[in-house]
Formats: sequence, structure tokens, C-alpha cells
Amino acid sequence: MKSSKILMPVMAIAMAVGLAFSTKANEQQSNGWIEQNDTAVQLSQDPCNSQTSEPCQVRFSDDLSTVYPVFMDEELTEEKEGGTQIPYIIER
Repeated sequence: MKSSKILMPVMAIAMAVGLAFSTKANEQQSNGWIEQNDTAVQLSQDPCNSQTSEPCQVRFSDDLSTVYPVFMDEELTEEKEGGTQIPYIIER
């Protein structure tokens, strides 16, 4: 009987810790967002990997003349860092 009284709180703590880490991981998974035709579009890959504070920008291989700033959120309010002076090219 004593072991079940101890086991339940220990399991609850373990689950809480596990869920805390899984929530953090899901927040980090966004590759970035761009605005295209007045719509937020999520990128399928993360081009912003230079570890700099430069804003991330991308171009698409089928339209090299248009440069898109990359954002962290779907609301397009927080610019994503990790860019370079030359926008990344995404194959399309």
C-alpha cells in the first residue's frame, strides 16, 4: 500500500517533466514563414542556419528577382535571424 502512495506522485512528476520538454521541442520546429500573395506560407525547409543576427531572406529558384523576408511566426511579426547578406535560394 505504501508503494502505491509514493508511485503516483513520482509518475505525475515524470509526466510533467516529459511534457515540458515535448512542448519546447514543438515550438522550435518551425522552418519560418514568408508572405506570398498576402498569405502567410510556411517554408518546408529551414534556410536560416548561419548562426548570425542578420535577418533571414529567401528567393525561389524560379523567381530570383523577388526576395522574401522570413518570419518566426505565422502572424509575420517577428523576423527570423540566421541569414546572410545574400538571400538563400530555395529550389522549386
